[in-house]
Amino acid sequence: MHNEADFTSPPGRRLGALALFRNDDGQVLLVEKTYCAGRGRWGLPGGCAHAGEPAAVACQREAREELGLRIVPGRVLVVHHMPAAGTSREGVNVVFDGGRLAADTQFTLNEELASARWVAPVGLRSLVAPYTEWRVTAALNVLATDPGAGRQDGGPGVPYLVGHAPAA
Repeated sequence: MHNEADFTSPPGRRLGALALFRNDDGQVLLVEKTYCAGRGRWGLPGGCAHAGEPAAVACQREAREELGLRIVPGRVLVVHHMPAAGTSREGVNVVFDGGRLAADTQFTLNEELASARWVAPVGLRSLVAPYTEWRVTAALNVLATDPGAGRQDGGPGVPYLVGHAPAA
């Protein structure tokens, strides 16, 4: 049963907005974050929404701030609930279709990013954290199999992932 506190003081959660960009060779764009270490250093472009900011608007803002790109995020490909771990709070990450970019697209990186590069899906495991590989793989599977591709509303069958990695 709900009480007033459920609505007036809900638990704090991060809302992440990420973009999946692809090129014509089927590679995905990854960015190298200066503020992370190890396999968590590489991930999809994007970041946390500001208070009151919808995820799609945050994705648009983050693409502009991090990469110098002006985009309109496409459909939702994946919603990923991440439990708290270490110093990171519990959060929900929404992966939007960023669309296709030319492999030679020039990016204007901000100070949060050391570099950006295109990576084939088969090369993800050696470069990124398991949760990023899971997210990207799930998003690519939606694009490859969902007849609702291109729908702004996310369409049926948007994967809802929970945890730091798929069950073994």
